[in-house]
Amino acid sequence: MARDRTITVPPASAPAPSGILKVSGKELIGEDGKPVILRGAGLGGHLNMENFITGYPGHEKFMRKALKNVLGEEKYDYFFDKFLEYFFTEKDAQFFASLGFNCIRIPLNYRHIEDDANPGVFLERGFQWLDRVINLCAAQGIYTIIDLHAAPGGQNGDWHCDTGIHMAFFWEYVEFQNRTVAIWEELARRYKGNTWVAGFNPLNEPCDEEHYRLLAFYDRVEKAIRAIDPEHILFWDGNTFAADFSKFGDPLPNSVYAIHDYSNFGFPSSPEVYKGTDDQKAKMLRSYERKTAYQEKIGGHIWNG
Repeated sequence: MARDRTITVPPASAPAPSGILKVSGKELIGEDGKPVILRGAGLGGHLNMENFITGYPGHEKFMRKALKNVLGEEKYDYFFDKFLEYFFTEKDAQFFASLGFNCIRIPLNYRHIEDDANPGVFLERGFQWLDRVINLCAAQGIYTIIDLHAAPGGQNGDWHCDTGIHMAFFWEYVEFQNRTVAIWEELARRYKGNTWVAGFNPLNEPCDEEHYRLLAFYDRVEKAIRAIDPEHILFWDGNTFAADFSKFGDPLPNSVYAIHDYSNFGFPSSPEVYKGTDDQKAKMLRSYERKTAYQEKIGGHIWNG
């Protein structure tokens, strides 16, 4: 007898008191005009598995392949169903809320909702896993931001794009961009009007050596999303791992330009321990100010994704 693989998705909560958030200058505001400050974290390692979070070496696709070879299809499915179920539960959402968090960024691997062998046909189970997290968070008064962390073809060359080859073919082949636009059109259809979704983050940490291809894609996917969902905030990562806005022009409407402000202290390439010295604080401030110069120039909101 086949095992029941039903995903338990909690019912949607009542709409957020703020309604759908929007950008107003340097602030995010609700429908009542009151500012909302998003404080939270990212749910890394769940719907996009990253080696420095989960502890396994390499790319998710290869770990999954290795486990399937060892376990077989049925036990493989059971393992990952339980992994996704227990990785984030109601108690985890309650814990985030107890810390005063009101926002969780959800990194999503496209493979949950589209198969490379059957592009353009969306997988309902992937959306159910996403619904589950959104609704668990909403029940605790926590907004979510849907982040496409791994796009078809890979938008950068690192492991978290899950290409397995450390190449960003997303920029080389328009078919990968076409598929990504279609994914966002489907996400926009499904979450249009959802007040607990603070917005959409179309590409995590893009790295386009030519720069112009990223800006052209942002223009294209913005139009595609807006044709379906004109309300939700769009969170745009800067180029080169969300650090470089030097080629960005006028901002898109109702948009936030997101930085990723990593501290050098503690990284393997810079093993210097952070001790809170004046010099170290000044170095971190310079890094932050360099990354947010564009936001200051346009008078926009700053969000560290």
